[in-house]
Amino acid sequence: MKGSEEALERTLEALNWKERVRTNSKVVIKPNGCHVRYLPGLVTTPKLLGELVALIRTRASEVVVVESDLQRFTADQVFEGLGYREVVEKAGGRCSNLTTEKQVKSTIPGGQYWKERTMPESLVDNDIFISMPVMKTHKLWLVTLGIKNQFGNVPEADRVRYQKYLPQVVGDFNAFCPAGMIIADGIVGMEADGPIAGIPKRMDLVVGGDNLVATDSVLCNIMGFDPLESGLIKNCYERGMGPVELSKIKITGEPMDNVRRPYKGPSKDFVSRMERRVRRHPALANFVYRSWFFNIAKRTAWGIRGLYGYKSRYHEDVERTGLWKGYDWEELMQVYTPIA
Repeated sequence: MKGSEEALERTLEALNWKERVRTNSKVVIKPNGCHVRYLPGLVTTPKLLGELVALIRTRASEVVVVESDLQRFTADQVFEGLGYREVVEKAGGRCSNLTTEKQVKSTIPGGQYWKERTMPESLVDNDIFISMPVMKTHKLWLVTLGIKNQFGNVPEADRVRYQKYLPQVVGDFNAFCPAGMIIADGIVGMEADGPIAGIPKRMDLVVGGDNLVATDSVLCNIMGFDPLESGLIKNCYERGMGPVELSKIKITGEPMDNVRRPYKGPSKDFVSRMERRVRRHPALANFVYRSWFFNIAKRTAWGIRGLYGYKSRYHEDVERTGLWKGYDWEELMQVYTPIA
């Protein structure tokens, strides 16, 4: 891939973006901001985000980049820690914490988990919503792409309690606020045990789309996965939100065979199986992930993984890529990572 800005411009042109973004409109962009510090492939690339805001701002009167509070950090800490606020404001946009925004009582069309709930004002009042995910695996849901990126729109720091019902939850947010454009950051993705403690994977791609289900399907095919193996994509597909069949999706740009690079899937070791079981029980998950017990559980899990060689292999795999060289990634993983 040449420069990210050139790739982004080509992607936007393929989407006829000037027809979608009206002059003097309000545009809301949701990156993947799942950490407070930057690693390639972990979060949406700050430079790419700034470039998108700058281009959109040439037509839109207002560009708002949004994120909700995380389990241990606020969205404002994410904006500062990743440098999002700096690049967004330099490009003429602003950042907004969905958790602290005004909440508006809203009806969800065809809602499965909610028929009604309060929604952040930015999701209610916009002319077009743009999702900006990273091409990553997810240990619980196979992949975290555009559809999963909707989970960051749930304006609650304790949203881990929704993991058991995540297909319905993200499906409802997609029904309420469907993405008019998707710009997937595939410059560096993440394989194996994403979305945090995975292995970075260079892809040199920017992939665009105008339907979350279709775009996620294309991304899954590039990554070597069946999109219907993800319960998140399957739920939205079954709700008629878009196609997964490549024969029904118009694909332009590079031929799929030229960019397809299979990913390693999530681990199925003992620790990962236990974590999946915990996530099925909202009260237990909330206790494990949001209380004093978390650090104990995390140290224990990585200790167990050290016994059967997982930890050493993980370090070797990360170092072999060279993509995190120069970053204190081991310290970052201690700052904030899932149990495993």
